Amino acid sequence: MNNVSLLLAWRYLLGSKNERNISYMVIICFISIFIGSFSLTVVTSIMNGFEKETCKKLQGIHASITIDGGGETLNWPAIKHVIKSEFPTITACSPSTTKQIILQLPGSDDLSNIVVLHAIDPKSYADVVMLEQMITQPADKTNLNKLKNIIHDNQILIGASLAKSLQIKPSEQVSIVYTDENNIDSQRINFEQRPAIVGGIFHSGIDDFDTHIAYCSFDLIENLFSQHGITHIECSIPSTIDENYIVSSLKKRLKLRVYSWKQRYPALVSALKLEKYVMFFILSLIILVASMNIISLLFMQIVQKRGDIAIFKVLGMADKNLRTIFLKMGMIISILGTLCGLTASLIICYLLKKYPFIQLPDAYYVTHLPVSIELPTYVWIFITITSISFVSTWIATNKTRHINISSVLRFET
Repeated sequence: MNNVSLLLAWRYLLGSKNERNISYMVIICFISIFIGSFSLTVVTSIMNGFEKETCKKLQGIHASITIDGGGETLNWPAIKHVIKSEFPTITACSPSTTKQIILQLPGSDDLSNIVVLHAIDPKSYADVVMLEQMITQPADKTNLNKLKNIIHDNQILIGASLAKSLQIKPSEQVSIVYTDENNIDSQRINFEQRPAIVGGIFHSGIDDFDTHIAYCSFDLIENLFSQHGITHIECSIPSTIDENYIVSSLKKRLKLRVYSWKQRYPALVSALKLEKYVMFFILSLIILVASMNIISLLFMQIVQKRGDIAIFKVLGMADKNLRTIFLKMGMIISILGTLCGLTASLIICYLLKKYPFIQLPDAYYVTHLPVSIELPTYVWIFITITSISFVSTWIATNKTRHINISSVLRFET
């Protein structure tokens, strides 16, 4: 009986081309499902791309997990031993400390370039943050040991926006304006100057980061400030590991402030997820409207085929099987429209990914429109559309149960 109902459903669809109104409705339903599935998939892929690229950008400049001493000096050897022995999922860790300075050109009195000076161990820091891949000057295609070659002695690494503001290039000299805690009294603050060499320039794509962050060695920090020490420990974990569990475990074990890179930008991470879900919901309404068209089509088809339905009932066909015929009609239109829409969206997304010709303004963390093609997204959208269509067609097929067989056979056949 399943094969018979499918054959009849297909027969009714093919026969609708001889009936102008029904034919137009079939085309409208197909196009509606096609547009709905196409737009839903393209927008979802773009939103996924925004989320992935933004998270990738932020992960590139921040470690997966940060242990913060809250301004106090951390016992780096002891904490490193605990991490190595009790947290095997942490693949790498690196010490760091931060101080605020002002960078200016030699002989200049400009005090506007306030910078956070980030002292790091170049060798271990490269294992927790993708800073080496962001270094644009000096050019080096190998990307090997860049940090180690750039950050040493009095050489510093600055962002591209800061370098543009200072109009400076690698190997040129800058002045570090700073004040030591010992030089602050109740009446005045004494600033000191020390020359430094720009060893390299990095570009993260985040303007605020490229403007206000500079990297140096621990040796330089020790020469500048009398009170120094390790205030942060950056840790790296695989992407498959639950970072929230590691954060809570480290907090419990070390009794220190521990946070992940996502907790640095809670509003941004939440906004990206919320936008994706809201866009999915709004565009799903297009599918709902298209399903209403399928209901209208099936109502028209059932009314027009009342004579056939009455004859099928007389021959002993159950109401369930009659409903299946028209249910399969609606599902054929829905599935074909969805598959065509998903195929077209896959082609468009592939072209956008391979040829990123749509540029974005500086307000975004990416330069071009990002697209993420994921099989689970396509499967989930296919299931969503077919589920909505199934419910809609099931509602429409209830009309077959209310057909008066005797009246139809007497007056309409």
